[in-house]
Amino acid sequence: MPIFIQMKQVIIFLTFLISITASCAFAQSPITGLNSVKVIRGWRQADGTHMAAVHIKMEKGWKTYWRVAGGGGIPPQFDWKKSTNIRTAIPKWPAPYVFDDYGRQTIGFKDELVLPILLHPIDPDKPMRINGTIDFGICKDVCVPVRSALQADLPSRTSIGKKKIISALKRQASEGAKSAINIINCNFTPINGGFKISAKLTHPDSFSRKSIGIMEYPAGMNSWINQEASIVSGKSLIIQSTLYSKDKTFIDRSNLKTTVLTNNQAITFTGCGP
Repeated sequence: MPIFIQMKQVIIFLTFLISITASCAFAQSPITGLNSVKVIRGWRQADGTHMAAVHIKMEKGWKTYWRVAGGGGIPPQFDWKKSTNIRTAIPKWPAPYVFDDYGRQTIGFKDELVLPILLHPIDPDKPMRINGTIDFGICKDVCVPVRSALQADLPSRTSIGKKKIISALKRQASEGAKSAINIINCNFTPINGGFKISAKLTHPDSFSRKSIGIMEYPAGMNSWINQEASIVSGKSLIIQSTLYSKDKTFIDRSNLKTTVLTNNQAITFTGCGP
């Protein structure tokens, strides 16, 4: 996603590696704006999966970003390939906040982020170890890209940091099918190089004027999605985006994910019917 420079916002291209071990309480950062990054080691669940978390603490007023960062934000990227006995690592995102930055909307978290990670082992009877990296951005008047190492042996019989992780899990997006919001229609219009997508949603009362919608599609290396401004009008919310693709001539509506951010809550719909 392009990084913008506007007014006082100056981008510093800086990559810094912070090594984190399970034995230390935190990895203190010398970077302005970033206090620490650590792995909360969590607990082993009854089904053999493990719930851990990445905890990013920033100086007051600084923020980091959600998986869809908005205009000029820096979304996080993970690399878990060097981890031991971990088949998959799935972030369980808490509901983000929407910020107005010099006339652009960004989506993320101020001061700190606790991001739960659900880990599936290759062999449930063997030890699990995180050995990965996270690339993310922090911003205030200056935006700084950061790379941090994530390393921790995961406990099989004890629980570490469970209360903090559960608090973040409770802030996950709720299911759209169980909410009062309904998708009225969803239109896909072919264009040169992709599709224009527009969805109209309704609320029995009304949407807050700061409500926005985000569309996500499992795009490959040759595809990307561009978010466009949402339109709020009383009980209606229109969400718009453009899916660009070099090799797609068909969209599977069931794979489109639409998330509404309103009143500091997130509501996610899977699929987008007529």
